[in-house]
Amino acid sequence: MIFLSLKTYKESSGDQVIKLCQKAKQVAQQTGVKIMIGAQPFDIRRIKKEVGIEVWAQHLDPIDPGRHFGWLSPYSAKLAGATGTMINHAEHAVPFKTIKDIMAKCQTQGLKTLVGTDSIALAKKVIKLKPDYLAFENPDLIAGDVSFVDQDADRIKKVIDFTSMPFFVGAGIKTKEHVIKTVQLGGQGVILSSGVVLAKNQQAALRDLALGFK
Repeated sequence: MIFLSLKTYKESSGDQVIKLCQKAKQVAQQTGVKIMIGAQPFDIRRIKKEVGIEVWAQHLDPIDPGRHFGWLSPYSAKLAGATGTMINHAEHAVPFKTIKDIMAKCQTQGLKTLVGTDSIALAKKVIKLKPDYLAFENPDLIAGDVSFVDQDADRIKKVIDFTSMPFFVGAGIKTKEHVIKTVQLGGQGVILSSGVVLAKNQQAALRDLALGFK
């Protein structure tokens, strides 16, 4: 699986987001590899309507419908067509209690959860909450030139060995070789953004990653 986080890049906003999602849909159909799109809240409904692929929110808040000015509602995300949300990405980290609270609100709305972790200790705590997916990243390597799976495979393997849930590796993922290493360690997916969104040929970059699962 590939979780493609679109973040807030110009290359993944407005009309560009539709073009990118259409490319992702084509790659998924051609390779049989599941691609989950982590979209900005403004784009969830449009992507779902115009492209018809699985869309996730990049972040949601632990609230019910009501007086919560400026917050992101799991209820509204579900109405917009979201399948789930990522929680605790390194660029939008939240306390452990908030992770639990967001997961609880998402569960009431039938939304899946992918929880990001940056340490073995946090991963062990999150596993007990039973999210649908677990991600492990080194925040210092996100959007950089060094891949976490190249730098610290031993630590990644330790986390994979004590969980049976689908496991994503992120931070510096850019090539098919990074995917192959993730799979060899026992992971089922990768999470990335700039390696595809900022690529000169987005579709080719995404296809290369997908082929790593073959």
